[in-house]
Amino acid sequence: MKTCLRILSLFQVLVCVEMKNQSGNVFTGAEGGRVEIYCNYRDEFKYVSHYFCRHPCGYSDVLIKTEKADKVTSKGRYSILNIVSALSLSVTIRNLRLKDSGVYYCGVDQWGKDTLSKVVVTVRKVHSVSSIMIPASESSKQSDHQLTQSTDRAIATVV
Repeated sequence: MKTCLRILSLFQVLVCVEMKNQSGNVFTGAEGGRVEIYCNYRDEFKYVSHYFCRHPCGYSDVLIKTEKADKVTSKGRYSILNIVSALSLSVTIRNLRLKDSGVYYCGVDQWGKDTLSKVVVTVRKVHSVSSIMIPASESSKQSDHQLTQSTDRAIATVV
């Protein structure tokens, strides 16, 4: 009976792990910045071709593919690296745009159906502070100087 309960517990753990793998990971970056995405894979996929695609991940949705293990490949705003020693795929998206937010997949190229790992990319909008020019009169130079100093401090705090 104990053996049966242990097998059942192990099965529950494996189901939870598989459900987590299917739900994917969320990676966040700021507009204009970059985001680094990491996907793990099994040992048997070390030296096969890997790729990164946008949902629904058809042939035309592939954004970049690896060319060789442990060698960075770049294409436009994307770069990809198969890190064999870590059993991990690293993808970087530079110069992020708000429209980059969405569902992506790290894919392993195989005969038949490819193995896909779902990731979600979220791009945060960056709020910029704009300066306002206020004409100063000769009689208020001292107060303008104080206003400028306090504005510089406020901008330094916001940025």
